[in-house]
Amino acid sequence: MIQNEERELLLRAKDISIVFGGLRAVSDFSLDLYKGELVGLIGPNGAGKTTVFNMFSGVYKPTSGAITFVGRNGNLELINKKTPAQLNQIGIARTFQNIRLFENLSVADNVKIALHQTRMVNPFDVLFRTSRFRRDEEMMQSKVERLLDLFGIAAKKDDLAKNLPYGEQRKLEIARALASNPKLLLLDEPAAGM
Repeated sequence: MIQNEERELLLRAKDISIVFGGLRAVSDFSLDLYKGELVGLIGPNGAGKTTVFNMFSGVYKPTSGAITFVGRNGNLELINKKTPAQLNQIGIARTFQNIRLFENLSVADNVKIALHQTRMVNPFDVLFRTSRFRRDEEMMQSKVERLLDLFGIAAKKDDLAKNLPYGEQRKLEIARALASNPKLLLLDEPAAGM
C-alpha cells in the first residue's frame, strides 16, 4: 500500500494522454486519488473529463502514460490494458453521463446484475438449488433491497427500469454501481438533467 501523509493511495494517473486520429483529447494528465476522498473534475464541455473517466474505467486505453490502482487484493497494479469487466472485478465501478440501464429488466434485476461477480455459487448449486445457492440468493436479495431503499426506489423494485422517471433512473444507475462494493466509484455527471 502506498501512503502519503497517512493517506492510502487508491489510483494514480501519471502523464496519461489519448489521441483519436490526429486529435489529442487528453494530454499528460496526472492525478492521485486517495481512499476516502471525494474529488471532482471540473472543466468546460469538451475538456476531456468523460474521456479521463473512460480511461480510468477501461472503456478507452491511454495512448501514453500509466494508470495504476490498488485493487481488492491490496496490490498496486497497472490497469492501462484491463477491460471494464476486469476493472469492476478489482474494485472500480462507474456511472455514465448518459444513463445506461437494462430498460426491459426490473429495477431489482438491474441491481442484481451488478452482483453476479460476488456470487459464491457454481453451476451445480444453481442447477440443483443447493442450500449454498439459496443462502446466496437471500444475501443478494437483501443487498438489492437495502440499496433500493437507500435511494428511495424500493417500492418500484418490480417496475421496468424504462418506466422510472429520469431522476429515479439516475438513482438506479448509482445503486447498481454501488452493488459491486467498489473501492473507487466514478460518477460521470450524476446530477445531469435533474
